[in-house]
Amino acid sequence: MSGPAAPARSPGRRPDESMTLLREVTERPLDPGYAEMAQRRAREAGTAAGAPRRSLPSLLSMTLVAAVLGAATTVAVLDLRAPQPEVSRGRAVLIEQIRERSVQVESLSDRAAALSAQVDGLQVDALLPSALLEINALDRWVNGAVAVRGPGLVVRLTDGSGGGLVEPGDAPAESRVRDADVQFVVNELWAAGAEAVAVNDQRLTSLSAIRNAGDAILVDLQPLNGPTYTIEAVGDPEDMQVEFARSAGLGFLQLLSAEYDIKNEVTTSEGMYLPGAGSPTLRYAHVPRAQDSTRNGAQDSAQDGSEEDNG
Repeated sequence: MSGPAAPARSPGRRPDESMTLLREVTERPLDPGYAEMAQRRAREAGTAAGAPRRSLPSLLSMTLVAAVLGAATTVAVLDLRAPQPEVSRGRAVLIEQIRERSVQVESLSDRAAALSAQVDGLQVDALLPSALLEINALDRWVNGAVAVRGPGLVVRLTDGSGGGLVEPGDAPAESRVRDADVQFVVNELWAAGAEAVAVNDQRLTSLSAIRNAGDAILVDLQPLNGPTYTIEAVGDPEDMQVEFARSAGLGFLQLLSAEYDIKNEVTTSEGMYLPGAGSPTLRYAHVPRAQDSTRNGAQDSAQDGSEEDNG
């Protein structure tokens, strides 16, 4: 007895027709898109390799054009950085005007000092009482109107370099001496017993002001020349040195040196000359009148009467 007959195969049909996916992976492992991209890159590489090299004249032309462009750029930069004639002339005019004004200020200061000396002479020749003359002389000495000589203490502050190797005048802003630094040292010298103080030969009075204008320090609107600022104080050198060391002044100088590289020096001097600031300008004054004297007398009498009643 025979089994069932095997199904007949159709002519022209592959035996692995049912394994299409495995056949595709085996016969074409590279995706058609990747294959096309690889062929395109191969063609481009062949074209570049077969391209003719640049000729020598073309290379020389490109070099010449690059040199011309570089030279033109250099000339343009130098022309832009060069100072303009108008700016240079304006700067020269301003410098000349500053010099002329400085000479005028010095001349007027000398004239003011001479006139003050004439006023002193006239006061002496007026045969005023000796007590009044002494009070007047003491008042002019205390308020800084006349020059003084004597021993004292000298404090010098110099702009720092900011920790770098630069000139003091080119130091950064935080390493420069400021008006507040000078003010603090001056106040500590007054507290230490100074009888007269001057900063870079500018005498300080009760109306003096130490201020900053940009990077410049002004004393009574007079600019001081840096980078070193000399503060001179007339008084007893030993007592002033001891009191200044006990005060906050010495610690402040150490802070300036450590934090801002501002150099300082404290010395004594046996003979200093501090010029006078001239007579102060009166802001408001009038001649006493008789009724003012009567009113003042009445006020004094009323005050005396009230004191007696209180007693």
